[in-house]
Amino acid sequence: MLPERVRRFIETEALLQPGQRVVVGVSGGVDSMVLLEVLRRLGYRPVVVHVNYRLRGADSDADEALVRRFCRWHRLPLRVARIDLKARTGGRAIQATARQVRYAFFRRVALREGIEVVAVAHQRDDQAETLLLNLMRGSGLEGLLGMRPKRRLGRENVWLVRPLLPVSRAEIEAWARAEGIPWREDVSNASLHYRRAVIRHEVLPLLARHFGSGVAARLAHTAGLLRAYYEATFRPELRRRWQEVADESDRALRLEPLRTQPPVWQQRLILEALRRWLPGAPQRRRVVAQALRLLQAQPGRRLELPQGIIWRDRELLRFRPRLRSVWPDEGLLEPDRPLPLAGGTLIATLLDAVPERLDEGAPLVAYVDADRIRWPLRVRRWRPGDRMQPLGMRGHRKISDLLTDLKVPVDQRDRCYVVSQDGEIVWLVGYRLAEPFRVRPETRRVVKLCWKPDPPLPEKA
Repeated sequence: MLPERVRRFIETEALLQPGQRVVVGVSGGVDSMVLLEVLRRLGYRPVVVHVNYRLRGADSDADEALVRRFCRWHRLPLRVARIDLKARTGGRAIQATARQVRYAFFRRVALREGIEVVAVAHQRDDQAETLLLNLMRGSGLEGLLGMRPKRRLGRENVWLVRPLLPVSRAEIEAWARAEGIPWREDVSNASLHYRRAVIRHEVLPLLARHFGSGVAARLAHTAGLLRAYYEATFRPELRRRWQEVADESDRALRLEPLRTQPPVWQQRLILEALRRWLPGAPQRRRVVAQALRLLQAQPGRRLELPQGIIWRDRELLRFRPRLRSVWPDEGLLEPDRPLPLAGGTLIATLLDAVPERLDEGAPLVAYVDADRIRWPLRVRRWRPGDRMQPLGMRGHRKISDLLTDLKVPVDQRDRCYVVSQDGEIVWLVGYRLAEPFRVRPETRRVVKLCWKPDPPLPEKA
């Protein structure tokens, strides 16, 4: 019986404890409906989660209605998210975005309910499809391992489990019919617009005709063997080499030991650094090749990615994620109205008298002639091409050249602000005041500009 096979798999892989509460992702399709019923019959306590993406109009609402009826009939708690996914993605990368939204919702529900496990309905045919998809993408060894029975979902103590992984789609549908389990077909699963659908409806049937009906089972078995070899040999070797080259506290790879690694391990160690230090960054061959070229580049060269920056230091290859802040990185500055920005707060204060010392508080404080200021001042990140006339100089210089001369670390330059008036830079915040705005002997009123950086976040234990 199918429930007994699932029970043995759960015990063998230590996916769940007897009677445990579990969040169960249910779309209304046959796989997830069977997963829910099997877990219910085995004595687990499901909290059902369903995401309505509103992609198929009335069909999406009908999926939700089926899940609601089933949960109401069996008195199961249900949590539903309704999202206009097409509006969110603009029609691009819908499947990837749907997956991100779905898992984020599952994780939120688990944390809110105090549940440590989320169960999803991937099965043996899905495993075979995943192996073939990754093979076509050139994903390398780790792409051929398929889906794990159990993995961490996010950084919190929430685990994703796949209890149906040893069961085929045909077995699931046969059991659903025999037991009268309702389900709905998602017609978009048959659309050859999606690569997985091509594998499912064209490639695997072709392989089955030429190599026998058990081809999907053999592919899934191959993924399992590769995973076992990986855990026994590759992973320990990766851990050893990582310890040789990685400086975890600096989020950096040491250049000298990295250069001594064989090329294939250089590539894999770059991928590991991307995974750990720039999560979400594309782990593609082109990105890895660009990062490896930095090993031979001059110090200061860098690779810009949407998720962060990789830059070549003298002895290190550093990885810095882009900081996200609830505050903007530009705004208008007026006297006695603090301007919160990403990374700190800027304050302008009108003084009745000229301070005895104009260097007090430097470099985070600058004093300017109030009679030369027209409010409000504009504050923004500096941009390539920005120029200013530094204090004590006649001509203008590029901000980029000033930052280089001041030896501002490459990873900090993007965070520098400028205060400007009518397009003319008044202050390169924390570094240089502009000559036209300096305090002169005849100055009677002064503006004090003060930058208060946010305190650094404590390191996680």
